[in-house]
Amino acid sequence: MIHQDTIVVTSVLVGFGILEAITGVYANSKRRKDDWIIDLVSVAQLAIIIKPAIILLTALIAGYLFPNFSNALSHLPIWIGVLIIFIPDEFLHYWYHRKGHEWTWLWNIHKTHHTSPDMNIAVSYRENWLWFVLMPNLWYAATMVYFGLGKAYIISTMIIGIIDVITHTNIKWDAFLYKHKFLKPITWILERFITLPSTHHAHHGIDELSAPMGNYATVLIIWDVIFKTACFPHRYPSEYGILNDQKDKWYKQLWYYPIAKQNRQN
Repeated sequence: MIHQDTIVVTSVLVGFGILEAITGVYANSKRRKDDWIIDLVSVAQLAIIIKPAIILLTALIAGYLFPNFSNALSHLPIWIGVLIIFIPDEFLHYWYHRKGHEWTWLWNIHKTHHTSPDMNIAVSYRENWLWFVLMPNLWYAATMVYFGLGKAYIISTMIIGIIDVITHTNIKWDAFLYKHKFLKPITWILERFITLPSTHHAHHGIDELSAPMGNYATVLIIWDVIFKTACFPHRYPSEYGILNDQKDKWYKQLWYYPIAKQNRQN
């Protein structure tokens, strides 16, 4: 079952992918063949298998636990429905992502997202399958679908998906904000409310001015500001990846859970 949000986000992925190809991002890439396989398989298994399975399984569980509450929220205006999904989704993902860097067992799952030696749109959904399965915001959003917020779910996940793509892209579209002094007040407010490419790239960087243990939010970086994990470098990292990367094969990074390993990014 492919929803409109998947189609729109995929279109944005393809569009930015074409721009990256035209501007020479891939020609100068440090990536191995395994990196491309990880990215392609990861996004496919999320869209085709994992997300539909979570929605279906959630409907079955919620239907058993709350049989009289199906579509109970369907009467709400669409904008309220979007807020009911979007705000908690972002809050849950912030903490899940943060613990993915703080807890060793969860980092062992999440580190697949960080093993890419450079940044481009293909990294957006690069994850071990178990990271998606355990993601609490996916289950929360799917529960809201059962309660009748299906249209709001599509809009919310579309917004999150598009922002996720345009913060991972190598097209540095926010660079102009840091070049002009008259934009400084606007930039100060903007970068403390939503995630920009430079702030998220800092999260993936491993040079001395990067912030791998910060900037966890997907869209609303205000959560990082509130919980003091925000970093605003106003630059892009010179290096990406993880320290002491063992360069595991693609199938290990996608489907294997290395519980015994203690590799850390920090």
